[in-house]
Amino acid sequence: MHGPMLFVPLSTVRLSDHLTPHEVAEVRAIRDAATAADGVSPLSEQSVLSLTAPAGRVRHLLGYAAEQLTGYAQLDHPSATDASGELVVHPESRRQGTGRALVDALLDAAPGARLWAHGQLPGAEGLATAVGLEAVRELHKMARPLGEADLDPAASALPAGFTARAFEPGRDEEAWLATNAAAFAHHPEQGRLQLADLEERMSQPWFDPAGFILVSADESVADATAGDVAAFHWTKVDPDQRSSADPTRAAGEVYVVGVHPAYQGRGLGRPVTALGLAHLAGLGLPEVVLYVDGDNQAAIRTYTGLGFRSIMVDVMYARA
Repeated sequence: MHGPMLFVPLSTVRLSDHLTPHEVAEVRAIRDAATAADGVSPLSEQSVLSLTAPAGRVRHLLGYAAEQLTGYAQLDHPSATDASGELVVHPESRRQGTGRALVDALLDAAPGARLWAHGQLPGAEGLATAVGLEAVRELHKMARPLGEADLDPAASALPAGFTARAFEPGRDEEAWLATNAAAFAHHPEQGRLQLADLEERMSQPWFDPAGFILVSADESVADATAGDVAAFHWTKVDPDQRSSADPTRAAGEVYVVGVHPAYQGRGLGRPVTALGLAHLAGLGLPEVVLYVDGDNQAAIRTYTGLGFRSIMVDVMYARA
């Protein structure tokens, strides 16, 4: 069901609870044009998936100039105190008021919303400053080459009592969701994942259960009471994720690594990370990337110790 028309200088913004297939195609085209111009996608994976979400799951804001769609913004969890949003303006329509109109409408709909800007682009920084927003969070994209050393079994040897296996669709969903929720209880995005979100990702062309590695504890491990998944490493190979060293080839991704709180401090983090790197190296991929919060210095030190370096920063902005 479509919402009211909001009239702002130079552009018109329409709020909607649902996008038509034609509107989804238009937004994707704007996203692709911006990605080609900027070298980074303006919309996250979750925002792209939510373009076709059921009505009411997110709020869509469509920016028009002379009745032509020139920009798009999405508001996630619009009624929550930690609502967040993203936006994109077609490169040929920038600096004409569409971006400002989308931000104003988004903040009118959710005054406390925080806005993501991917790649720390000057235009995004300028727009944030113009509307009185401050940087409140950073997300670092890190990368490193993959090679023969990643296939060394010694690097991925698990502590005694722990074994690794591949995720089994139809069997492991609930156990993984429980561990993921416990491991990321304070994370604003990852900790919220529900079965529908997991199934949505499992339906994507890039999903490969062989690269979704689960670690379990046997009865010899003291206090083994946290269920079937002690730790996990979900890897991802998306053709759209290109290697920074060789853009003609895809890069692997450390999609998410988690350890159940009941098993933290038992030396699982480093080998479970190495298990995923070994899987990606075995596919012959040239590089692996990952995303980590800028304030998670412990994780950044761990990944730096594994040879990763920061290659890009996403910034979240909010009102002071």
